[in-house]
Amino acid sequence: MKLLFVTGTDTGAGKTTVTRAVTAALCARGLRVAALKPIETGCSFGPMGLEAADGTLLRAAAGNWLSPGEVTPICFTTPVSPAAAAVAESRPIDLAALAEHIHTVAARADVTLVEGAGGLLVPLDDRTLTADFVARLGARLVVVARDALGTINHTLLTLSEAARRALPVAGVIMSRVSPQPGPDAASNASAIARFGRAPMLGTLEHLPAGPRLAQLAAAAAKLDLDALL
Repeated sequence: MKLLFVTGTDTGAGKTTVTRAVTAALCARGLRVAALKPIETGCSFGPMGLEAADGTLLRAAAGNWLSPGEVTPICFTTPVSPAAAAVAESRPIDLAALAEHIHTVAARADVTLVEGAGGLLVPLDDRTLTADFVARLGARLVVVARDALGTINHTLLTLSEAARRALPVAGVIMSRVSPQPGPDAASNASAIARFGRAPMLGTLEHLPAGPRLAQLAAAAAKLDLDALL
């Protein structure tokens, strides 16, 4: 069982796009991939009830073999951290049950990608940060870094916290969220690799809005996906 936890360095880093792309590329290799968004906030009501937008995208990237409830078992409408949403909606998160659910799903897959809600230090309840939950899962981290000015500091802070907590890092994926790379793009990855001492798995190129699964898979195929297996 290969269990990976995808975390971002800041808001808008491209976590969901990277997770979808890696999922699509691994599926194209013939692997059975589970892509989960176990907690999603800011959900809205649709024809089938409360819907998780990111979870729906991840489910499709993996081939829809899991049910919506298996992909995203916890949905909140309030667009805040999971801990704050749980308080606002009077629905505490049972982290032990959630970890058991993830492990149960992962046992049915070759590779499981778990997309977190935000970064490593986002609170899940009044005592637990996302980093604590990653340790509980025993997952390796995939850090998604927005390839733009400021990313070196954000990424090194994330890697430093992972190292402090002895969380294993599978690698860093740079995400190009803008059509045109800035002057910093040429040096971001090398600086992160040098000071963060983490494997750099490549840069996911900028993709148009609403990319097809084939586009996502082709873009992720250029990354060092073998490091995740």
